[in-house]
Amino acid sequence: MKEKTMNRMFLNRIEQGGDSVRYLVPRDGKWDPMTYREVGTAVREMANGLMAQGLSRGDKVAILSATRVEWCLADIAIILGGFVPVPIYPSNLPDQVEYILSHSQARAVFVENEMQWNKIAGVRKNLPALSVAILYAGIPGKQEGVIDLPGLRARGIEFASANPHALARRTEEITPGDDLTLIYTSGTTGPPKGVVTRHSNYVFIVTSALEAVTVRRNELFLQFLPLAHSLGRLEHFLTFDAMAVSAFARDIQTVGEDLALVRPEIMVSVPRLYEKFYARVLAKVEEDGGLKQAIFEWALGVGREVSRRRQRKEPVEGLLALKLSVAERLVFRKIRERMGGRFRFAISGGAPLSPAIAEFLHALGVLILEGYGLTEDSTVTAVNRYENYKFGTVGKALPGTEIRIAPDGEILVRGPHVFKEYFRDPEATREAVDAEGWLHTGDIGELDSEGFLRITDRKKDIIVTSGGKNVAPQNIENLLKNDKFVSQAFVYGDRRKYLTALITLSAEEVGKWAEQNGIPETDLVHLAKNPRVEAMMRGRVDEINRKLASFEQVKKYVLLGADFTQETGELTPTLKVKRKVVIQKYGSLLDALYEKD
Repeated sequence: MKEKTMNRMFLNRIEQGGDSVRYLVPRDGKWDPMTYREVGTAVREMANGLMAQGLSRGDKVAILSATRVEWCLADIAIILGGFVPVPIYPSNLPDQVEYILSHSQARAVFVENEMQWNKIAGVRKNLPALSVAILYAGIPGKQEGVIDLPGLRARGIEFASANPHALARRTEEITPGDDLTLIYTSGTTGPPKGVVTRHSNYVFIVTSALEAVTVRRNELFLQFLPLAHSLGRLEHFLTFDAMAVSAFARDIQTVGEDLALVRPEIMVSVPRLYEKFYARVLAKVEEDGGLKQAIFEWALGVGREVSRRRQRKEPVEGLLALKLSVAERLVFRKIRERMGGRFRFAISGGAPLSPAIAEFLHALGVLILEGYGLTEDSTVTAVNRYENYKFGTVGKALPGTEIRIAPDGEILVRGPHVFKEYFRDPEATREAVDAEGWLHTGDIGELDSEGFLRITDRKKDIIVTSGGKNVAPQNIENLLKNDKFVSQAFVYGDRRKYLTALITLSAEEVGKWAEQNGIPETDLVHLAKNPRVEAMMRGRVDEINRKLASFEQVKKYVLLGADFTQETGELTPTLKVKRKVVIQKYGSLLDALYEKD
């Protein structure tokens, strides 16, 4: 990036893009194009509208919304105006929304709809700094300090007419050292902390990431990750700078269908989507059985050999190339069509991806490049490259960054992408970044001889059994989740003699199995307690245990009658398990597994 601030980048790409397409917006069953010129008009009017509200440079402006084009326009407008965006997950509960708005001292907030507005309306009296709320559409009755997005744009037009140079002056005032955004981490162990990053942090990381992983102009992405999460946000920044095209999913629940309709060339996702696709493919193969299953297994064997050769950078030729051609025609092409059929590669981040799933999808012709980072290092610090990757690792450090492993195994990171501070929390900032500028990530990992980073677990999540064995629960949880009948898994056992687990069932797959085996129950509550389901799952857990050392094996477990979800508090927005919440919620069940020792 030749620009030194993110607002300059946005303005220059808008100018360069002109009438070419920047976004594809879902409306009435189709995706309507939105050009750079249209984006420029909208964000300038919105930025001027915010200035018309009397906001000062550096003021915080929150966004409470699902992923959609208005989120991105609001984000750009806030940045152009010299204000600081504060993303809020739409899944957050009212008290969480109140906490972020209060702690950040937000002066304004963009709100998606009436349901989200209701989270604020009841506590607005507790938010003296909040002067205006901007609803995308449809204000519920006349309310002071509430306008809709068209109203904000209209005020922006009036303001620009009376102050024609105000936005240009603000553009000149913004410096690389200015705060760019304040992101509250979702947190798996405690209350969220506000991560402050500068323009310079993201200018560096966008430039470095695009150097590591090339994105071509006009290449098509499907944008569906929460924009309140740093990975979804970075995807938007990267695609804007690279002048790619972002198509928005209609909803998080329709991503599978939208993949086939939009046919993206690159996708950025958390592992859960890949896990579900993997499970569905295997379930369909097992359901087909017979000749179709035999053909799939033959093709998969061919694909695995091709994958191994490509990982070793060896040519695929001769008889193997012929077999691949047949496997493509009979199996792989049809499976990839379910994901749109045009992937050049996909990116995984936000949580660990099982190597078995990465290898499986690569055998089918889908390359997933896993990366690693934190909100505190501007989203990413390592990533596998299109030309150089190792499954089971998160790749090599980005250009211009450093990674070091501390004596206790903790991953330390240093570079221009490390955040400025935790907002209003200097003590936590000092704990996170030492005097030499190393960010202490809290993750445990190792670097191999070629510089590839492997994450083994979270430092705080390491289980130490009463026998003194150190166990990384995520590895075992991934093995369990790879089973088609399992939705989520939580492994437990710190200072205990052995490991136990909570397992949530895949409603779809267990429901099919129950029907095929003459079990009348259809809801998970009853299926989880059904003796035949319990016996079937015992056999599958025993099979997984055979792949593990004795001290890593899950000796006892509970099948839960409901899945972990964001709404019930067990999952973060990137679908990582909140370990503290799960232990608090299901502690009695876990304790009961040890009562007869």
